[in-house]
Amino acid sequence: METTDMVQNPTQLRTLEELIHQHAESNDLPRHVPHLRLADALARGTDPLRLIEYFQDLGKKIDNLEDLFAACTDPGEEEIDAYRVEEGIAVFLVPDGQWSVFTK
Repeated sequence: METTDMVQNPTQLRTLEELIHQHAESNDLPRHVPHLRLADALARGTDPLRLIEYFQDLGKKIDNLEDLFAACTDPGEEEIDAYRVEEGIAVFLVPDGQWSVFTK
């Protein structure tokens, strides 16, 4: 049974390509999905999706990929989806269709 919920079993991995096609509207595929080390994003205090700043403003502490995954999949977070992928954590901003992959 395949789950389409945001929350996944820690061992359940999806491919980024599979996720992008699942969420794309018709042929509206992203041209580029930035991949960045979470440590680099934390050191700079920002990332392409501005999630680090967003979660800081909410008072959520992000120190590692598991913190990021938990913050993105919080039941109260309706505009952000997160998925475990081989590379790390793929994050999808639902309102604008943007993706980013955070790695170790």
